[in-house]
Amino acid sequence: MGRRLVIGVILAICALVAVEAGGFAFLAVVTALTAIVIFEWIRMSCRHRSLGTLAVSVAVALASSVVFALWDAEWALIAVAIGTVLVGLAAKFENNNPFLVAAGIAVFTLSLVSTNWLRVENGSGLATIYWLFAVVWATDSGAYLIGSIIGGARVAPRISPGKTWAGAIGGLAAGIFGGIGLTLLLSAVDVLEAMPDLAIIAAASVLLSVVAQFGDLAESSVKRHFGVKDSGAWLPGHGGALDRLDSLIFVTPILALAVLLAGGSARLLWAGG
Repeated sequence: MGRRLVIGVILAICALVAVEAGGFAFLAVVTALTAIVIFEWIRMSCRHRSLGTLAVSVAVALASSVVFALWDAEWALIAVAIGTVLVGLAAKFENNNPFLVAAGIAVFTLSLVSTNWLRVENGSGLATIYWLFAVVWATDSGAYLIGSIIGGARVAPRISPGKTWAGAIGGLAAGIFGGIGLTLLLSAVDVLEAMPDLAIIAAASVLLSVVAQFGDLAESSVKRHFGVKDSGAWLPGHGGALDRLDSLIFVTPILALAVLLAGGSARLLWAGG
């Protein structure tokens, strides 16, 4: 537990430094993490030789980041779409499941583009990413702690025996608390121009907390399908990169979509109440 906590704190600090730096540093860190997640996914999902599929998949992630940096998110999404097809063809050529492999790569690269777009979006990206992290990390921590303490009925015993309804509710409450608490902090230190509508912040926190827990459950389902306990062994006590980033991978595209549907600017989230 102590080792897990120390590594978790170190990872959190590194993530916050990258977020604060922004620009190329943030893009490079997110791209590197995506490449690691892709490596873990290819290793899990491919039953036969997969070097070509891995090379194409990593190339898609790199190309998406380059296109995003040179042009914009729309062109990066086109790169993701074309790249997903190429990954499927590579997987089929190497006698692996093209739909399964390509689906994973599509999700990961879509999250890559969404995360970078949210960070640079309309000058409000720093606050948005901080808030996103606060909700997801609070949800994960709350679900783990409350689930461990209370236990009780399991959400999906066949998929993830360790996840309980008490933990899910605790994670949701923690996510709301984290989202509102971080918003108040950002307002107090003048990162935000005005105090946002806390009802909107609470509702958005609920959405992201639910999606975060779904992402965690989805990754558990995938690991159960492939018969593995962890996606990797890079991080003692934490497993692999996919194990740590599963919630964020699902949350970032949903938040980006919500921002687009709400008018295309994350500033709406931070509008004064």
